[in-house]
Amino acid sequence: MDEQLRKIDGIIIRHLLKETSGEEEKLLLTWLKKDPANQDYYFTTREVWEVSQPGSSGNFRTDDSWKALKVSMEAGEKENIAGKRNQLWLNLLKYAAIVVLVSGLALTGLIIGKNILNKEIPVTYTEVMTPNGQKKEITLPDGTQVWLNSGTTFKYASDYGKANREVFLVGEAYFQVTRDKTSTFIVRADKITIRVLGTSFNVNCYPEMQTIETTVITGMVSLENNSSEVAKDVVILNKLEKATFNKDQDKIFISKDNGKNDPNSDVDPIALKKITLSEEETSYIASWKDQSLSFNNETFEEMAVKLERWFNVKIILNDESLKTYRYKGKFDNVRSIFQVLEVVKLATPITYEYNEKNKEITIKEIEN
Repeated sequence: MDEQLRKIDGIIIRHLLKETSGEEEKLLLTWLKKDPANQDYYFTTREVWEVSQPGSSGNFRTDDSWKALKVSMEAGEKENIAGKRNQLWLNLLKYAAIVVLVSGLALTGLIIGKNILNKEIPVTYTEVMTPNGQKKEITLPDGTQVWLNSGTTFKYASDYGKANREVFLVGEAYFQVTRDKTSTFIVRADKITIRVLGTSFNVNCYPEMQTIETTVITGMVSLENNSSEVAKDVVILNKLEKATFNKDQDKIFISKDNGKNDPNSDVDPIALKKITLSEEETSYIASWKDQSLSFNNETFEEMAVKLERWFNVKIILNDESLKTYRYKGKFDNVRSIFQVLEVVKLATPITYEYNEKNKEITIKEIEN
């Protein structure tokens, strides 16, 4: 086991230095998907490496910084490169020793405290619900900000930030996670577990949908398939990447929103090649938290579901043909669903009726 860990340590170091081969990247991904503890180990090692760099402010370095580091190393003599690698190991060991020491002291204190009290403190949960037509912003005890979309249920334990940083989500939420290198932030969303140290990302996990979508706006997250029916899949998502978990297939796909709604056309979940989203596409995905109603090449049927949650109404599409129409656009600070429908009428031959008593809108296609 020690030999295997030393081998993995070497691959992780070369990965951080951007010097891994394709085969080593595959080995690293295989190792990551075996156990959530491996993912925590990877994130901790990456964090220790970043904060150990001279002049580091503790923030994640950008891709440009990584490239500059690699160019600088390649420009030096081999002896200097070896020296930097040795210094890297020393830095990692130094910071790892501090983390282990602090963790050990904390654990010792916890054990002593439990022995003194001789009883366990019951864990309760704070649950926040946003009904259709409403949205909410909350701040967790560690400073992490969470925006909840309409029709969402979110909860976290009373010991959040002490025992762990774990939350549970049904619906849609945008997270801006406070970085804590000693405690991974974990989101439980149906069959998916998302782990991060500090980043911002969007999760769409409504129970009636056949997919769970995770989009990384900044930083990096790991995504794990918890389905008991298949072997666990683990993918690592970087900035502007989106993963879609298909509930029917129990598989994770890294993809971009191509408008085809066909997961079979997307790349393999553990392939090295990743397709990234544009800034415009991610702006559509997360715009709801800023009160902007967005449609990014969505079908009329998909748009109707979003409108139902946003305005707390029931929409009936009377004609199957309407479901094939697609729309793209944004409505900033829109206050009425009729504003949206009137714009849709300009591009689509439709008419609609509103039953105020039942809060129900029936949409029909007009024959040419």
